[in-house]
Amino acid sequence: MHSLAGLVVATAAGDVRRFNEELVRQEAQLIALGTYLVTEKLKVVAYRNLARHVFEHQSEKLEAMQKFKQDFAPYECAFRWQDDCSEDETLCLLAHLIYIGAVKGYLSDQRRKVVYSKENPFPESSTWASKA
Repeated sequence: MHSLAGLVVATAAGDVRRFNEELVRQEAQLIALGTYLVTEKLKVVAYRNLARHVFEHQSEKLEAMQKFKQDFAPYECAFRWQDDCSEDETLCLLAHLIYIGAVKGYLSDQRRKVVYSKENPFPESSTWASKA
């Protein structure tokens, strides 16, 4: 179990780059244990946590009334830096997170905004993990 510490830390931190590196590093061991595919599913949690960190960082810069409506640009930048995602891939990942319930809100493509629910925009993983 100690060998999974890197994956756990990366997932909790939303560090998708480190998650990918750890997954590659431990691939043979995870396949041998029959847990590779299950472990790979944790990547969705890492993306959700990355989005949460961007949300929190951007919220500090915005007025209280605007913190739930955020531009796409910071998300595109963070997802590109973490996992080399294009703008379209970033929007697809955010849309998927919304679809499975990992993020409460919607995407406004016309205004290029992520609009979050004012109540619990990032619900506990126990409420949505079975859909991931």
